[in-house]
Amino acid sequence: MTEYYGSKLEDIFNTMEERFRPEGAEGVDAVFCYDITGEGGGKWRVTVRGGELKVEKTEGDLEGCSVTITTDPKTFIGVTLGKIDGGEAFSSGKIKVDGDIGLLTNVLPKLFTKYTPPAKDVTAKDIIDTVVERFRPDKAEGVDIIIGYDITGEGGGKWSIIVKDGTCTVKEGLESDCTVTMQMDAKVFVGLNLGLIDGTAAFTSGKVKIEGDMGAAALSAGLFERYRVGVVEGAEELVSLKCVPSIDQRFATGPVMGKWFDGLKEKKFYATKCPKCGRTQIPPREICAVCRVRCRDFVELGPKGTVTLIDDVYYASPDPLTGEVRETPYAGVYIVLDGASEEEAFAHEIKKEDIARIKPGMRVRPVWAEKRIGSYKDLLYFEIDE
Repeated sequence: MTEYYGSKLEDIFNTMEERFRPEGAEGVDAVFCYDITGEGGGKWRVTVRGGELKVEKTEGDLEGCSVTITTDPKTFIGVTLGKIDGGEAFSSGKIKVDGDIGLLTNVLPKLFTKYTPPAKDVTAKDIIDTVVERFRPDKAEGVDIIIGYDITGEGGGKWSIIVKDGTCTVKEGLESDCTVTMQMDAKVFVGLNLGLIDGTAAFTSGKVKIEGDMGAAALSAGLFERYRVGVVEGAEELVSLKCVPSIDQRFATGPVMGKWFDGLKEKKFYATKCPKCGRTQIPPREICAVCRVRCRDFVELGPKGTVTLIDDVYYASPDPLTGEVRETPYAGVYIVLDGASEEEAFAHEIKKEDIARIKPGMRVRPVWAEKRIGSYKDLLYFEIDE
């Protein structure tokens, strides 16, 4: 099978069970289908149901899918490894999604720990051999424990790590008086130390078995520096966390914002007015931010106004969800609408053709969408009122 960025498709799907996070699958009942087309591709069904995972490769049609992801091997591997921006791949058509896209953006990131290509030639013994040099005496004050490792499978072995009086020693075999003994397969041990497998998920799924003092097992994690491969001595470690900035919640606008959107359909700007200080709030809010009293009275402002401040934008950051980058330059303007209190400016965009001419103090008027439905798209932009 074709390899890209040091990984193959099979590598990613074959490690899904190891990387699965049962705690992130609570309440999830979905079938994720992957149609990887082109040379070296294939079809996979990933079923998450009842807190359990099932991964299967199929030669037939993908049916009963909650969401289907269609792409090519290079794009899929590149996005998985973070070599290719997922939003850009989606917006450019390299990734196509059919079905509930919310499962892809809100649910899928919680189901698995990040896939990282397996390190070459790293064994359990390699990691054990570095324990003493990774020991942190500053974290071991008053600690007197013996940590036993019973590593099974190919490349496994038995070791005892003795921490006492601020020192650390390693012995082959399991001491008879181990404070805690941890048993796991060699692949799991290596994956945990390289950060490829989530420790909590490995324990809850039964891949790691612990006998003895659970508190000592938790304490042991802080006694040693992280095992790293190919890092120059003393080099700074750069850490990045890539995630989908999407909140899995819904928010109701309520009657106040409902009034605002109804007004846009009629080409009107509604604001609330504070009964105590008299300031207007646009868009309308239920509580005055200054007086902290409820605002029940609505007033109509504008529709014209005066520009107080201008923000010219020459670099537009990509949308974190879609990867789309808007055309530049564009300009945001702060407008005190007619009838508004002096300190309450309304922010929106100025017409592109007016960017070069717009200045603070100029009068502007709104430009509306031909068909208004009561949404933020009803107001297109402002233009100079000539």
